[in-house]
Amino acid sequence: MKTKWIKDDISFSYCVEADLKDIASMLSKESVCKYMFFGPNKEEDTVVYFSPLVKSIEDSLKEDKIPDCHIFSIRKNSTGESIGQCALLPIEFTNGNYLIGYQIDDTQWKKGYGTTACDFLVHYAFNVIDAFRLTGDCARDNSGSEKVMIRSGFQSECIQRKYWLVGEKYFDRMLFSLLKEDVPESRLKELNYIYR
Repeated sequence: MKTKWIKDDISFSYCVEADLKDIASMLSKESVCKYMFFGPNKEEDTVVYFSPLVKSIEDSLKEDKIPDCHIFSIRKNSTGESIGQCALLPIEFTNGNYLIGYQIDDTQWKKGYGTTACDFLVHYAFNVIDAFRLTGDCARDNSGSEKVMIRSGFQSECIQRKYWLVGEKYFDRMLFSLLKEDVPESRLKELNYIYR
């Protein structure tokens, strides 16, 4: 069973225990968590949160099964340097509908990795686990994340006012969607080829 996907010098792998230190370090940074409703977190809190999810992934992989938990580490393939992480989180009561998420370390910003991560999630969702819909969200002020989703084909759906309270500031939540039928078959084949 496939556990790693490569595009150029970027690899996406199911998240394992060895990845937690890099993810915890990234999510302890105020810059990375600026527009997120969670974080920055103490590194040990992030490890406690992710550990059961990672154990579930590792158990599935031992049985040669696709994990129910879709969390991926993003690294430079040539050096192993951490770029960030991305995930598909199932939306309750709606099998085949997933919330996308991606966090890129601030040392790796403005290199196109966010768009690459989003495109990978589109590939994985529609080519590997046969999802029918992806839902994306971001804080209204997070223009970088908004642009990433639009570049990957997502459509704006609505704005939920004063949705998140981060610190002492409220953020509106912008919702986006991508349906499998929105993506041309040729694009799905191209993504299947790109993420080899």
